[in-house]
Order: sequence, then C-alpha cells, then structure tokens
Amino acid sequence: MEYIFEKNKLYNYLGTSLVNTLKEHRAYIAGGTITSLFSNNPVNDIDLYFRDEESLSELVEEIYDNSDDWVNALTSKALLVRVDDKEIQMIHFKYFEKAEDIFDTFDYTVCMGAFDFETEQFVLHEDFLKHNAQRILKFNKQTDFPIVSLLRVQKYKDKGYNISKPEFLRIALSCMELNITNAEELKQHLGGMYGINYDKMIELEEGESFSLSKIIDKIANIALSEDYFEKPKEIKYDSVEEILDVIVKEPVRVVKIKDNTYRITKKNVLREIAEEPKNKIEIDAKQYIDSQKFYKFVERRDDKYFSHHDSKFEYVFGTLVKPKNEHIYFNEKEEIRESHYYDKGVLLEVVIPYENFTEKQGDKVLSSGCYVVREVPQEEWSKWTERELDRNVKHSLKPKAVWI
Repeated sequence: MEYIFEKNKLYNYLGTSLVNTLKEHRAYIAGGTITSLFSNNPVNDIDLYFRDEESLSELVEEIYDNSDDWVNALTSKALLVRVDDKEIQMIHFKYFEKAEDIFDTFDYTVCMGAFDFETEQFVLHEDFLKHNAQRILKFNKQTDFPIVSLLRVQKYKDKGYNISKPEFLRIALSCMELNITNAEELKQHLGGMYGINYDKMIELEEGESFSLSKIIDKIANIALSEDYFEKPKEIKYDSVEEILDVIVKEPVRVVKIKDNTYRITKKNVLREIAEEPKNKIEIDAKQYIDSQKFYKFVERRDDKYFSHHDSKFEYVFGTLVKPKNEHIYFNEKEEIRESHYYDKGVLLEVVIPYENFTEKQGDKVLSSGCYVVREVPQEEWSKWTERELDRNVKHSLKPKAVWI
C-alpha cells in the first residue's frame, strides 16, 4: 500500500528542507515516529537510521558546518540534536542495508515501522498494524537492549498498551541471558538510546571492583544523592571532530599543508581543524594536492578566458597562471555552488602545484598559481550540483541547545 496520507503528514511535519536532506543521505526514520503516524498520535521525536557510516558522518558535518550553535547529547549509541525545533536522534551503533534490518534491533512489533527516504516508501512489519490496533506488546528476543525494553513497558502502558505475563517473562528471561562483566557493558545496556541516564547510577569509585550486587545497592540509594533532582548538564562540543571521534569507527584522513592541518571529509573536501582526531591516517600533502582538481567560474570571450573580477586578467592554457596580486581563489568540486560567481560564464578546471597552494579559508582555496586543465561542460558540472538545487540547508538546519 502507498499510505499517501501518512507520507504527506510526515513530510508536512518535517518540512521541505529536512525532507530533501534526508533524501540526499538516504536515511530511514523508524520506530516511534512511524507508530505515532499510524495511530494518529502526536510525533514527539525522530529517530534516524543510516545505511552506512559515510551517510551519517556527512549529515553530521553538514548540520555542523551550517549551524551557529552545537550543544547536544552524544552517547555510544546515538547523537541527539534539535533541528528546526524538532528533537532528532541519529543512531550510530549499527548501520542497515535495508529498512527491515532495523526491526531486528527493536524490542516490540508495535515499533517495527520505517520510512525509507531513498524509495520514499513505508516498510512495516507484518504484525505492526495488527498489534497497534490491538494495543498489545509482543517482544522480539533478538533486540540489542532487553533491559531498556523492560524499562519501556511502563511507557507503553501509559499509552494504553498491554503486555501479557508470558511476554513480560520473555523480557525478564532475555535480561537474564546477558553476560555483563563490567561497568561499561552495563552502561551500554542502560543509558543513552532513549534519553535515559541510568549510566550515572553505576559510576564506580577509583579502584572499586564491579559486581551486579553492588550496582543494585547503588541504585537503591540513588534518590538520596544531592544531585538527584538536578537537570543533566548541557554538553557542548567545540568542533565537529569531537563528535566524529565518537561516531566514526574508520580512521579520519588528515593532511598537513604548509602551516595548517585539514581533515579530508567523506566528500573529499578540506576542513581546517585546530586539533587532530585521535583515530587518524595522515596523508602526504604534496601527493594529495597534486592529485586534486579545483574550479573557478570565468568569462569566455571567443576562445579566451577572463576573470569576472578583473576583465583583463586572462587564464591561459599551457602556462602557469599567476595572480596580479597575492592570490587566485578557487573552489573544490563539492563547493562550486559557494562561488561568488556561481553559474556565471563557464567553469574552468585547474590543477594547483603543491608549492602554489596557499591555504583553504572556509570554502575558498587560495593559490599563488595554477595550470588550466579544461572548460567543464555545463551538463557535466550541473550534475555535480543538482542535489543542492532543491534545498537551502545553510539557513534551515540550525541545531539548538538540547540536553538529556
């Protein structure tokens, strides 16, 4: 079934900009959002799932690059941000080739609904609609976090769902099967995924050994703590690298050029960084720059190419083109839309010898010389930028302060 009404309701809730962004990154929305849509309840938050690490990290970079503020909650399972006054959890503990694969991690069939932004279709478990209509909880013993499932029973009962004693027993027995041997493993099962801070209950003193019996005693006394009624502190990340250090499992490519250090993004774009990530691979600077192409919109007069800024400055093939002043400005391929002269005249592709590469400032590459390679046909470069045409992320995706 198409579920046109539910799809339109979801798109209206998200807004055009966010919908187009999620299409670009081929994301999924799954879980409570879909349940709310099909049960005609208000949508409270959004859980995003991804096909691969690259799609997630690109989206995180995109939001971070276009934000004025970045205060969020980050756990080993999810990143929580606020976008356009909507709470969004970006799930990063696993990646999913198909929407149906997400359901294997879920605890109840009433959650097993998803929307795939690549196909723009809903994907529903065969019992999703029936069990939501019956308001009953059926447990999936393959779920990754059965302790959280046990905690969520009360949440669902408050929403009018019921669970049978046999189903409740299945959850309890699944918890008993867990082999938890240290505090970090227990934190994985208790905290973060659904905004629960139970991991604070199991902080051990220096040199204190771990045992479940000891944790049970700590939980009994948690309400006596002086900070029990205090709100959790906001967590501020001063750079996207701090976030990617937690999210990205693959090493980050880093290149040091002249006096600056850059991270090479998944889109092959240079981003200047103040601190190097812990998990990194250092790339040879000369080899990297010599292998890259850079771009500039210019004016073509007959078979000659001239600067928009200075109509007498010519870009000549077969010779090292040097600026009249200090620098010539270019863009990287993924950022040609940021050019001040975007879509004016024609686009030149150039190479910049390593010794002529000065630095990257924002979205501009500064150079003291270049060799012109070719004029890029418009039908070619327009395909590079067409995914940007239907959205204006730079002014719409603004994460606001959020805490859990």
